[in-house]
Amino acid sequence: MRLATLFLSLVVFPRVADAQTSVRVPPPTTNEVTAVFVEESPRIDGHLDEAFWQTIAPVTDFIQVWPEDGSPETERTEVRIAYDRDFLYFAFSCYDANPELIRAKNLERGGRNDRDDHVYIGLDTYQDGRNAYLFEMNALGTQDDATITDEGITIDSFSWDAVFRSETVINEAGWFMEVAIPFRQLRFPEGDDLSFGLMLSRMVNRKNERGMWPRIGLDYGGSSFGALAAVSRYGTLRGLRNVRRGRNIEIKPYLIAGAQEVRDDLSLATTESEVTFDAGGDLKYGISSNLTLDLTVNTDFAQVEADNVQLNLSRFSLFFPEKREFFLERSGLFEHGNPRSTQTFFSRRIGLTDQILAGARLTGQLGPVSSGILNIETGGDLGDLLGARSANNTVARVRTNLLPRATAGAIFTNLQTDSTYNRAAGVDAQVRFWTNSEFGAWFTNVWDSDSTFNDAAGHASLRLRNETYGASASFTSVGETYAPALGFVRRRDLRQYTGELVYSPLVQIAALPFIRRLTLEGDYGYIEGQDGAVQSTRAEGEIGVEFNRRDRMQLEVERQFERLEDSFFIRPDAELTPGDYTFTKVRLEGETDSSRPVFASADVSTGAFFSGNRTDVGGRVGWRQSQHLVLEGGVDHSIIDLPIANGEFTATTVSLSILGAISRSLFAKSLIQYDNFSRDLQANIRIDWIHTPGSDLFVVFNTS
Repeated sequence: MRLATLFLSLVVFPRVADAQTSVRVPPPTTNEVTAVFVEESPRIDGHLDEAFWQTIAPVTDFIQVWPEDGSPETERTEVRIAYDRDFLYFAFSCYDANPELIRAKNLERGGRNDRDDHVYIGLDTYQDGRNAYLFEMNALGTQDDATITDEGITIDSFSWDAVFRSETVINEAGWFMEVAIPFRQLRFPEGDDLSFGLMLSRMVNRKNERGMWPRIGLDYGGSSFGALAAVSRYGTLRGLRNVRRGRNIEIKPYLIAGAQEVRDDLSLATTESEVTFDAGGDLKYGISSNLTLDLTVNTDFAQVEADNVQLNLSRFSLFFPEKREFFLERSGLFEHGNPRSTQTFFSRRIGLTDQILAGARLTGQLGPVSSGILNIETGGDLGDLLGARSANNTVARVRTNLLPRATAGAIFTNLQTDSTYNRAAGVDAQVRFWTNSEFGAWFTNVWDSDSTFNDAAGHASLRLRNETYGASASFTSVGETYAPALGFVRRRDLRQYTGELVYSPLVQIAALPFIRRLTLEGDYGYIEGQDGAVQSTRAEGEIGVEFNRRDRMQLEVERQFERLEDSFFIRPDAELTPGDYTFTKVRLEGETDSSRPVFASADVSTGAFFSGNRTDVGGRVGWRQSQHLVLEGGVDHSIIDLPIANGEFTATTVSLSILGAISRSLFAKSLIQYDNFSRDLQANIRIDWIHTPGSDLFVVFNTS
């Protein structure tokens, strides 16, 4: 009997051991798991039929963060983790009692996986509790990826493009996936015995249910999406030994050929025709496991998506986000200042008027210190490189971890030509505490060859937040002539004071069971000039309702004061004269769950506007016909009535987005836009063929 029992324990239930150490692998706990070394790599096809997968004890303790924070997930998830010297492997078993209801339609890499059932893998490779790599895969295996910086995540975080593999199978039990992440795609410390921070997440889309391992409460992120960035709460992945780090080398040469035709607006006769040809390339080289060099020559941005049309009815600059791949990777490291308002560095300043001739970027992390340097030469053509007609753009950034969840850093930017320069130097600090609260501050000074523009800006803010209550206060000062040449400044000559109170409880109303969260918010902003004279004030009250299935509605009432000291042309032939203006508007907006086959959003606002009235109406509707076709259209219409010459007019923009996909490796996207100010019909059509992971062939058509 004893011999038979021993035989069964060895054959039927073999011990899972690290082949390199023969040490028994402990089973996963609620916050720790050990990866299993395998001699033979799995075939990445979504079929978990390799024998070793069945011998690995899975992670199973997934806990909801939404909609029932702290409750077990309603659909069982199992995740097994293995590795060899080159890859880290994950096997997901996403069981589903109703597999016919699994949402799986997105085939576009980097597209809207959030509309499908999907999973996330978060890896904090330095275990600093602040920064992490994020890998996202939907139920078709379609990929996206992001970098989390200082426990912060935004849409811009998803600009990182990693090369990894993922394949899925959907059957009567649910959906199953295998993932292979090359170690050479990651940056991690030196050493032969490694541990990573780890987060696993599964989204059951039709239920709007996100389960996570380890448990990360809603109070750490404010939302189920924000909880993904709570790196300080990640679990631990142990057992990685003697991995082959490799020197990741990615070469992206390009050849571009095209034709351009310009026609007369009235006769439509061709007045100019030109055939273009160009070449260049990018190189990424992993100098070490924690240091990466990127080089670019005659940089190509032809494949970049077109900007969405915006009509400016304000007296301040519009912000257009960066979309160029070379600048997007590790962009979070270079952030400094108030996003989209007063940024010390804004990469779209580079190459805005001149061509990028050549450039280099070096980024890395050594212990608690993250650093990056960017150096780019711009000019008319390659003949200008390092010549009198070129300009040098330099950015250096360093950030270090201090106390737990505390960070300090510095930044330096320089735009230099033969005869001019503009330099900015800044410092910043951030301290996160409790669950989702933080204090942050930054300061930047500018030195310009024209001393008129020597000036400074700074900011300090305190935010107290948990899942129910929130309060914040901030102060920002921007000098009268503050103008970092490589930054973005929406408004100068101000001292701004803001305050906000939020009450956002989860609710359960028997008569209204479909309501999940109610939000009451009030905020106030006061702006004065550096001379102390009031410029603007704004008071706003808001009530919002969030439903169980990602539908939401929101009502806002806003009262605003504006003092115009100079004339303001709201359009070239309509001038608002100096004076004091006070006006109130009401806004109602709502949207439905965009993962449904048909989805929509709408908003309407009306009220006073300077000395007249303004009404804005907008709407968008989308149709997810299948995996192969998604249509989305929108219109924004503003009616302006001002008691001035030419003050009665309308502003309209119309857009149509078409996504067509043959497979995960071949898809096309078009954006067609029109506005009644320019009266231009603009079209951007981009076909992307991913012939091997990380290698794309683009065909692009633009017209305006």
